[in-house]
Amino acid sequence: MSDPVKIQFVGSGDAFGSGGRLQACIHIAASGGNILLDCGCSSLIGLRQCNLAVDQIDTVIISHLHGDHFGGIPFLLLAGKYLSQRTRPLTIIGPKGLQAQVEAALDALYPGTLNDGVDFPLTWLELTPEQSLQHGSMEIRAWQMCHGGSDRALGLQVTVDGKRIAYTGDTEWTENMLPLAAGVDLMICECFQYDQPIPSHLDYMTLQANRSKLDCRQIVLTHAGDEMLQHQDDLEFPLAYDGFSLEL
Repeated sequence: MSDPVKIQFVGSGDAFGSGGRLQACIHIAASGGNILLDCGCSSLIGLRQCNLAVDQIDTVIISHLHGDHFGGIPFLLLAGKYLSQRTRPLTIIGPKGLQAQVEAALDALYPGTLNDGVDFPLTWLELTPEQSLQHGSMEIRAWQMCHGGSDRALGLQVTVDGKRIAYTGDTEWTENMLPLAAGVDLMICECFQYDQPIPSHLDYMTLQANRSKLDCRQIVLTHAGDEMLQHQDDLEFPLAYDGFSLEL
């Protein structure tokens, strides 16, 4: 019997630090390596607080190109080059344009520091909605979500060690959440609002009303705004906090 897959919420907050929570970053520990789902700007802080080694991250998978979801990658690369002298390969996977966005962020934050590249193997892979990507022993699929009118906001489904994990990224309710959730052991849903639907984000009442459509074993909520945090005692599903973990 294989070891369980461990999921830990390194950062469970929104872009605004609501409730003092760090930005989106979810760590998956599996036999095939250490994976991050999203890597917001505060991710290195969260990894250290969770006693997770930054230079042991093997794969980063990004849902969409907003800073609270990808903005930690420049710091991850800098730490690998200048702090740990990393040699371990790193693969970064995400929507079209991710590499250019990261490089632009690096140039704005630390001009010229990585002009000579990094000293470890670095691979960039693009996700195409509704197609499967095989990376080592892991299978990744993506579906287009509904977030800010972007055609590059993705919901992610990762299969590793026989467990299937879905992650909505940021999105309002969309029927694409149905295939994203189909047959998964865990669905991680952003839930910014409680009962006030707004464009681009899920609210708890809409999610609860559609729960029966989602063919998933369990749901964990994340990316809560202030209104959601005020209703923590009213929730049917667990609301992740920084450091929250579970095993599959």
